[in-house]
Amino acid sequence: MDTPVLRLFAALILIYLASFSTSQASLIVPVGFHRMSTSAHTIVAGMVRSQHTYWDQGRIYTDITLETMEFLKHPDADRPQEIVVTLLGGEVGDTRMDVSGSPTLFKGQEVVLFLMRHNEKYTVFGLSYGLCHVAIDPATDTQMVYGPVFQTRTFQNIPQTKSISLNPLPPQGEELHSFFKRIRMELNTP
Repeated sequence: MDTPVLRLFAALILIYLASFSTSQASLIVPVGFHRMSTSAHTIVAGMVRSQHTYWDQGRIYTDITLETMEFLKHPDADRPQEIVVTLLGGEVGDTRMDVSGSPTLFKGQEVVLFLMRHNEKYTVFGLSYGLCHVAIDPATDTQMVYGPVFQTRTFQNIPQTKSISLNPLPPQGEELHSFFKRIRMELNTP
């Protein structure tokens, strides 16, 4: 019995089944500066010294060795001179694994990282939202911090959705000393 109704029903079922994807996506929900500062396990400024990329259980990971310069937050009295931050993604041989939203770090890069600790591994809080780049402003010869800690944008052109990104870094950056002061203030605010 081949009727147009049955064909339509079969087509709808196929469309429904095809809408499920086997791939996974990263969903990053921006949080306010206070929540990010207080939720992060560790906040550290440092210099990327090396990276090591490897396979583990069918995925590619990159371990970044960070020479620590200043801890703004760390639960232990022991402040290590180096920490290893693990990122999902990287390149091993001819195979590259890119993860949408994952931060990219390079040897010699100075950064401020908001980190989470899982067992003995550190990961960047909120993927790229937990990464700030530090660079010298040639006009003023001062150290500046550049985002994206938070990115302000609207959802479907609804202006009210901008409020989900609180206290963004200015597009022109923020002086490093001022940024550190703001983090310390957030950590001391209940």
